[in-house]
Amino acid sequence: MRRYAVVLFAIFALGLFAREVTFRYTPNISADRVNLAGSFNGWSTDATPMSDDDEDGTWEITLDLPDGEYQYKFVVNGDVWITDPNNPKGAPDGFGGQNSVITVGDWEKFVAESFRGDGEIMTGAIWHEQAIPYLCDDGYGNLWIRIRVKKEDVQEVRLEYKDFQLGRKELPMAYLASEHPFEWFETSIPAGKKTEYTFKIIDGETSFKFPEEQIYALSASDAPKFITPQWARGILFYQIFPERFANGDTSNDPENVVPWGSVPEYDNFMGGDLQGVIDHLDHLKDLSVGAIYFNPIFEAGSNHKYDTHDYMEIDDNFGDTDLFIELDKKTEEAGIKIVLDGVFNHIGYGSHIFQDVVEKGDNSKYSDWFFVHSYPVRGPENPNYEAWWGFGSLPKMDTYNPEVRKYLFKAIRKWQEHGADGWRLDVAPDVPHEFWKAFRDTIRAIDPQAYSVGEIWGDGSPWLGGDEFDAVMNYRFRDASIEFFANSNIKPSDFLDRLGGYLADYAQPVNEVKLNLLGSHDTPRFLTIAKGEVWRSRLAMIWLLTWPGSPCIYYGDEIGMEGGKDPGCRRAFPWGEDDKWDRELFKTVRYISGLRQKNQSLMLGSARPLLIDDANDVLVVERRYGDEISVVAVNLSNTVQSVSVELLVENDFAPADTRPIPKSSLGRATEVFSGERIYDPSPLEFEIPAQDAMIFIMK
Repeated sequence: MRRYAVVLFAIFALGLFAREVTFRYTPNISADRVNLAGSFNGWSTDATPMSDDDEDGTWEITLDLPDGEYQYKFVVNGDVWITDPNNPKGAPDGFGGQNSVITVGDWEKFVAESFRGDGEIMTGAIWHEQAIPYLCDDGYGNLWIRIRVKKEDVQEVRLEYKDFQLGRKELPMAYLASEHPFEWFETSIPAGKKTEYTFKIIDGETSFKFPEEQIYALSASDAPKFITPQWARGILFYQIFPERFANGDTSNDPENVVPWGSVPEYDNFMGGDLQGVIDHLDHLKDLSVGAIYFNPIFEAGSNHKYDTHDYMEIDDNFGDTDLFIELDKKTEEAGIKIVLDGVFNHIGYGSHIFQDVVEKGDNSKYSDWFFVHSYPVRGPENPNYEAWWGFGSLPKMDTYNPEVRKYLFKAIRKWQEHGADGWRLDVAPDVPHEFWKAFRDTIRAIDPQAYSVGEIWGDGSPWLGGDEFDAVMNYRFRDASIEFFANSNIKPSDFLDRLGGYLADYAQPVNEVKLNLLGSHDTPRFLTIAKGEVWRSRLAMIWLLTWPGSPCIYYGDEIGMEGGKDPGCRRAFPWGEDDKWDRELFKTVRYISGLRQKNQSLMLGSARPLLIDDANDVLVVERRYGDEISVVAVNLSNTVQSVSVELLVENDFAPADTRPIPKSSLGRATEVFSGERIYDPSPLEFEIPAQDAMIFIMK
């Protein structure tokens, strides 16, 4: 009975603050299926299917949405994106077109100006639900609880809870993030067998209990679980494109190898291999790297290896299974984890599996592994089968097929048993959710601490419910960093607003392990985008290494490598060519990555703005983990700027941090680059040079 009551309340709470919204669409093309994709579901093309139950040609779906503004499109047959012809309101979609826009409830009241301390609380903006990301059990004894309020509207939020083992308690909730027009608070409590809780929201002399007349009740089995690997929390990743990182064994070079450092082309080879990685592990240790993310290393025909021929074998131009085992041994000795690229949406045209279908047609035992429209098979130039983005060299596999799963999971087991610690999942949205759920069960059965990160270029929420991925590649962080650091197209307030929204999208266990990046094998190099202005790359690197999450450096970015879009971004690492290394940039990256290891606040701390100065392009953030505090400041202007900030207290940009802290934690501030010490950082006053950064550690 008690569990039944909890479920009833969760439904009541959601219905109280959400509104039913019906979307309808009548396609003007033949439609086998129609899905609704939008900002409310991470733009997933399969998370929100519409239906045409009466077969009148009009597809519809009704959703419960909290008050707010949302963008959306209809997706016909999985790949045709169409705006709502009956909704004239739109916004740019970033690709030269428009998204449809819908406002739910009284949106204007949310965007109206508000003031902390005036005693007025906009209760309609308050939101909490017993679901991820507002509630989750992290599997390590912590229950994370989050609440949303209107931005700059309240001074403090406190959680009042009753643990039936520990009794009643009240504790301050920490500021998590803000994204106009909301901000979020979060805290964790011990995950008990049964918990009851409410929120006390305080502004000026006003105190508001939420919910007003009910309580949130929860048993241990009801709390949604999201367990991410402990080892991945805040760890520094380093991405290696094996064919271009280092050539450690010329005997396994391809026959048509070109000299190391040649101009990269789509189809040329330079001889990089796993032995080259082993030979340069000292470079990674020097950077305090904790994990390597490898682009594909399995047998394939191309230099990028995304056209897998055999998942069970290492590409013979990279090495073999024995060498991989040696690599695992060496990286384990160095304290470095291995994350492999899992390409499970498609296989290579040259694979013996697909070639069997080419030769035998529908008599092949593998014919139902693929989506062949007719026989004989044509390709790869003019394929008559489904392929990734129509590239005939990459036939799409049917991952619903039990035999396909059995084959892929067998390969996964082999490489995890040989030492792989996790997987990066290629083109994740193109693979059904059901497969990823089975994938997670498989890798966690082999290793409960196995890590998974999906290639998602937007909001990854549909895959981050605790039963698929641990994290996503945070390309949104990259996009915001390019606009702010590389191009100076947005102001500090816009930049922090974006980053705050990304934190609010995901549960805390995700935020600790999400893969923040400035570039990858699929993007132009950051320094190239910044037009070679190294100071911009330096500041972006510092921010990457000091923002919540697990930063990832694309090989060579630490020394200032340049390159345009693929294949330009896949140049050979210039080992032994000192004139191609930016030593000052490298020293900075090495120093800050090492500093993170010694200061938990820079790895795992919360982030609270102390100063957002749009007029002078200055941004200052306070990071706190327990009793540790650090301050990160960047100045993008071309003049020295004077800064004066107060730690922990309320300011114009964030509420006070009211969590208890010993006075000794605020006794002295040391600037990490200059070594300057400020013995009374109340306020913390300093001058930050033009186009530079400063970091203070409080002791």
